[in-house]
Amino acid sequence: MGRKLSEQSSTIIGLNLDTYTYLDSSDAVLHDIQLDIHPGSLNVISGHSGSGKSTLGAILAGLLPRHGMDELVGSIGVGQALIEFSSSSTPRVDVAQWAKHVGLMPQDAGHYLSGIRGTVAEELAFSLENAGVPREQMQRRVADLAQKLNLEHLLERHPQRLSGGQERLVALAALAMSEPDVLVLDEPLAGLDKQATAAVSEMINLLRANGVALVVLVDSVGIWAREADELWRLNEGTLHRISVEELLQPSGQPPRKERVATDAEVLLNMDSVQLAYPGSTKPAVNNLNLQLRAGECLGLAGANGSGKTTVLKAIAGLLKPETGTMTLSGESGLLLQNSSDQLFERTVLREVSFGIPKKSALQQRVPEVLSQLGLKSFAQTHPYELPASARRLVALATVLIHEPKILLLDEPTEALDEAGEAILNEVITSVQARGGAVVLSTHDEQFMEPTADRVHHMQ
Repeated sequence: MGRKLSEQSSTIIGLNLDTYTYLDSSDAVLHDIQLDIHPGSLNVISGHSGSGKSTLGAILAGLLPRHGMDELVGSIGVGQALIEFSSSSTPRVDVAQWAKHVGLMPQDAGHYLSGIRGTVAEELAFSLENAGVPREQMQRRVADLAQKLNLEHLLERHPQRLSGGQERLVALAALAMSEPDVLVLDEPLAGLDKQATAAVSEMINLLRANGVALVVLVDSVGIWAREADELWRLNEGTLHRISVEELLQPSGQPPRKERVATDAEVLLNMDSVQLAYPGSTKPAVNNLNLQLRAGECLGLAGANGSGKTTVLKAIAGLLKPETGTMTLSGESGLLLQNSSDQLFERTVLREVSFGIPKKSALQQRVPEVLSQLGLKSFAQTHPYELPASARRLVALATVLIHEPKILLLDEPTEALDEAGEAILNEVITSVQARGGAVVLSTHDEQFMEPTADRVHHMQ
């Protein structure tokens, strides 16, 4: 992989990056970064969407630079090898060998899963099968890890039937199964409830105790502040060391809104509703009673798998109640938790305009919606070239353009930076102001508390 590092070095990864530039850009996205990762350390790197966190994570994982395309000037040491890059030389990285030292869980955790396994247990065993681990040993390791992560109840579940939080937990377990020296985790707690967050945190502590180093990429440091060995902020392409004291300064919370008038128009009424998926032996949601009035923002809270997403799908018309009654007044529009699944066009403008006749009134609203969401300058950009926060706002724009009476949001703050959350708040307020209503499902209590008029806790 490259020349040897000093045998005495305690550094698992040593990055000395002068500049990193993408092929289609004249400006460096990263510059002047020196980062040393030591065994068992927890290194937290925060930064707004588009700051370059995911690029830095991919460099650490050996996925960038792309040979003969992007330009890295500097050096990367991993294990006992040192690879040197220059403007005239981009060595080809042996990704398979690199992966033995560094594992990467992307922000969309589902992309780490194989997608071809029938159960969670088989998914966890995937990397062991590829390594030729004997069957009995493989089964024992899967069972041990599942017990440590409290995943026993999911082992026989189909991976495609997991909630968003469960999927992230399984992806992390699958990554840990291959026992790399370093784990690079992009927003590892996004979409997790308190129980799953505690399980992931416990696993991270266990990995650190066994010498595994963690690099965590986040929009904001949050709960990582007190546990981290190193805290960094990625801003304007370079790393700045930050202190716990700086991060823990108290911040004001916006005042809670007044409750909606009891005589406001009822837009949604669910009476003793039972919801189940085709082929399932038991209901996903049972005996649900829910009412939503004009001008209201209703929060759905509950553990992963409690049925929050199922309820949103039912309101959106994607799932019909098996028993009970559900009445709706007006159209609904749903922003999926994995909002990238809603994007398929070549430009942001085409995405938001999709399916709208050219001479219709809605077509005239496209520039207005793009401006409202801060996307006007990206109109001709491919959605997948945008940072995660902007990409999520594009998906939201495809929903808002149809002016739904009921706006449905599944984990809407996931991948959003502070600017994106501010825009989301403005969108929710505007829907309420025009006589619509919002139903949002989230584990983000800091967002839910000041935003929702009331919260329904799913059992």
